[in-house]
Amino acid sequence: MTISSPPPQPDDKKRFAAHHVRFPHIHLPHIRFSHRELVDRPLAGKPHPDQPLHWKLYAMEAIATAIMLTIGISTTTILASDRSPFAAMLAPHPIIRSVLIGLFFGLAGTVATLSPFGKVSGAHLNPSVTLAFFLTKKIRWPDALGYLGAQLVGAFSGTLISCLGISLLLPFWQPMVSQINYAGTFPSSNYGLGLAALMEAIATAGLIMIIYFTASRPKLQHLTTWICAFYFAVTNPLIAGFSGNSTNFMRTLAPDTLAHNLHGVWIYLVGPFIGSALALQLSRMLFSMHGLKEARIVNFGHHGRVPRYTAPDATGPSPEELKRQDRKKN
Repeated sequence: MTISSPPPQPDDKKRFAAHHVRFPHIHLPHIRFSHRELVDRPLAGKPHPDQPLHWKLYAMEAIATAIMLTIGISTTTILASDRSPFAAMLAPHPIIRSVLIGLFFGLAGTVATLSPFGKVSGAHLNPSVTLAFFLTKKIRWPDALGYLGAQLVGAFSGTLISCLGISLLLPFWQPMVSQINYAGTFPSSNYGLGLAALMEAIATAGLIMIIYFTASRPKLQHLTTWICAFYFAVTNPLIAGFSGNSTNFMRTLAPDTLAHNLHGVWIYLVGPFIGSALALQLSRMLFSMHGLKEARIVNFGHHGRVPRYTAPDATGPSPEELKRQDRKKN
């Protein structure tokens, strides 16, 4: 999908007309947003006073999270289950298998972020990411809670689809996915829960710092979701032996519940949340975050507004330009 700007016009700075959005064989006209849409900026921490909740964002976040869990659990099953021929091929190479599991689960998140659903919600997909944006005041607590609820619904939906839904179509799938405990993450019995929580905190801190760094730099923003995917490929062989390398409470809670094994599940809440808070402090010490304008890891440039689902790349004027327009009208 490509986006091109409309031809310049004499009064281009005095009015707003969103970019053309092109789909194959479909051309959308200029899109005009209402004044209410333009001043409502929930993903910049400045929602409209009359609209504290944004159900469209939550719905899109839930669907995007479900996509990530569906793809992530499915690919993990193919790569890790003893009943899979691919897992048998990789069995002599456990480090390579661990890298691939991390990479493909990370890429599952990339697919979810680049979907129209992820583009609308900004694709947090993870309570740790939502907390990171809440700590930087880019999202208010009502919307942050809405995102957490959406991620919970999406995680359980995606887990049920990848585990039970696929089994209805492929009878051999259920033994494969159940053999790996529905791709859940569990603390290792070789180490204490405290160490596993610490490793989750470290892994999450690294992830959030990457998001802070790339999302606050316009030239790097489009790489955010891709770098996060490859981050899991690097960290999975290092962290998985301690805690499973989750960094995402909802990603752990849903499959662990289906596997009837919630032992130590609290570490996936405490560890990643500590990691998010730690990442904020480290990021402020190590680099500038002034460019962090929106609570998004994909589809930047909306000034914190809620994009249209039918044209998620269409953007409106900056808040400064909108104020100038209002002054001229008055």
